[in-house]
Parts: sequence; C-alpha cells; structure tokens
Amino acid sequence: MGKTILVIEDTELLRRMYSDRLEQEGYRVLTAPDGAEALTILRSNAPDLILLDLLMPRMSGLEVLDLIKQDPRRRDIPVIILSNLGQEEDIKRGIEMGAIDYLIKNDVRPLDVTARIAEALREPVASDQSPELHAPDSSYGRSTYQLSVRDHQGDADQLVSDSSLARRFWCPACEVELVLELVPKDDASGWFDARLMCPRCCRQY
Repeated sequence: MGKTILVIEDTELLRRMYSDRLEQEGYRVLTAPDGAEALTILRSNAPDLILLDLLMPRMSGLEVLDLIKQDPRRRDIPVIILSNLGQEEDIKRGIEMGAIDYLIKNDVRPLDVTARIAEALREPVASDQSPELHAPDSSYGRSTYQLSVRDHQGDADQLVSDSSLARRFWCPACEVELVLELVPKDDASGWFDARLMCPRCCRQY
C-alpha cells in the first residue's frame, strides 16, 4: 500500500468519490466527516497528506488547520484545502495558515486533485533552482515542464485580464513569480494541458 491520505469532507458523496479515486491511484485512504473526527484520527495516525474541506459541522476546516499546525508532531504534514470558498481573502488566509495549496471544488476534477496530491508528495524543488525550465519529471508516468512567463510580452496583458490575475504573474501568498506548467495529454501525443501555478505552494491560477 502506498502513502496515506486523510480526506476530511462532510459531504458523503464527495468523501467516497475522492476516497475511491485515491485508492485507485494506490494510496491508503483515511476519511473523516468533520474536523472533530479528523483530530481523533490524527491522534493515532500520521498521514502523508491531508485533503481538507473548510465548511463543515462541529469544527471548521480553518480551525482544524490551525490545530494541526500547532501540533509539533503533525505540523509538517502537507495540507491541501479543497473548498467552495473561492474569495481571494479565503485563499490567502488558508495559505498563510500553512496549507500548501487551495483548490476550488467547482474548478477542479477528481483527476486534477489526485494529480496535485501526487505533485505535493514528490521531493520538493530546491528554492534556488531556476524555474526557467525544469528537467522532465516522469515520477507520475509522464513528463511535465515548468516555464517562466514574461510579463507585458506577447498576449500577457490579455491573459492577465481574461484570467483576472490579481497580482499579474506573482503568487499573492508566496510573493514569487508564477510558472507555466505544461502537462502532456494522455490521449494526444505532442499536445499539452497548460496552467499557471506557483512553484512554491503549487496553487493553480
């Protein structure tokens, strides 16, 4: 069995959907319907990553995140927030409190979520490594590339406008330049899916 993921989600359908998907990817999955039960699970388990909803009964996701980061035994567990709260202040607060990524439920597919989990569990890139062009990474069965984006060049201004990028090509939480990540399409050789992302916190834009 692979690494362990704790899914904290109050909606049973979503909890089962992500659990089934992650198990298909080879992960061991623990689930909790609310924050209080999640903390009980964490007393006797140390998952490799936590997928955390924010709007839950009994205890909010941010309260859970705060308690995890106060616990010296658990504070280094990476946490990815998966929520319908998509306001910039919600995202910034989640990242500032220690989440490594913040995904909006309505904007991502289960495939996207499992891909981000796989990325988060890889070895981190050294902070002094240039994001200009990373070597191909095949640990997830395919190669991905990260390219720098030149602001005010080509259609950059139009992309900023169309995508409503608040800080242009800078991550508002980490204050580092975004990169353009190219992910090869499984069903079309030579074609890529592209997304802007922060190389430090891995949040997509």
